[in-house]
Amino acid sequence: MTSHIHPALTQVRQLRLITDNELDDAIAELEILALDEEDDVDMPRLAADASAAEALAWLLRTDLLPQDDFLRRVQELPRRHGGAALLERQQLAADALKLVNRQAINTLYDEDLISQWQRDAAHARLSGDRLLASPIAALRDMLRQGTLTAQQFELLRTRQHGSELGRIIVDAAARQARRERPAYARPGTWVRAALILLVLAFAARAIVSRQASAPAAATVAAQSVERRDLQQRAAHAVESARLPGAGADLSITVVQDGATPPAP
Repeated sequence: MTSHIHPALTQVRQLRLITDNELDDAIAELEILALDEEDDVDMPRLAADASAAEALAWLLRTDLLPQDDFLRRVQELPRRHGGAALLERQQLAADALKLVNRQAINTLYDEDLISQWQRDAAHARLSGDRLLASPIAALRDMLRQGTLTAQQFELLRTRQHGSELGRIIVDAAARQARRERPAYARPGTWVRAALILLVLAFAARAIVSRQASAPAAATVAAQSVERRDLQQRAAHAVESARLPGAGADLSITVVQDGATPPAP
């Protein structure tokens, strides 16, 4: 570790909001930035007079402090500290989060994605208990809160001008919005549901038709068997009752129950 450490980073470490390894990575990054006199390295810089909150926000923006680790660390503060010590750490964490969130919103304004009024309204609603890790998250948050309307977002999505970074932010926010949309609200869901219902309707109709045809076929078969049986018994009765010597010239007609007798 070098002899010169940024005092704000030292304070953050003393409060145990960052680890020794995270502090070492931050110092190494500052040394690289110090050698880059022409500002060729695409990395935010930490001002020499930065406060502890600004240093913590810088660590979060540069991902030298993993955001998930930091948020988990903040949630565990009440188990490790109490009283004034807890309040000091919570306030520092909240101030850092607000700085990161403000920077994300400012990027939206710089890229002409939101108006000055929308920027100021978003600043007024900044939360100190959650992190807008990027301009994409900031845009999605403004859309959820209504600071940016759905119609305004659609205009951003379809506009033909704007910077490349602005288009990347809007396109990424649109993809996230589609993934977060409930299944019933996604495009094509109702079309698929209608097709499924149509298939089920045809299947149900076919099943009902088969079930209806089966009893009908059984009834016809039963009537055919019954008719032949009645004919045989009637012929036997007539044959038995015929007078000796009479000719067998009688015709036999079987009438079922409910049928109209034929004319004589």
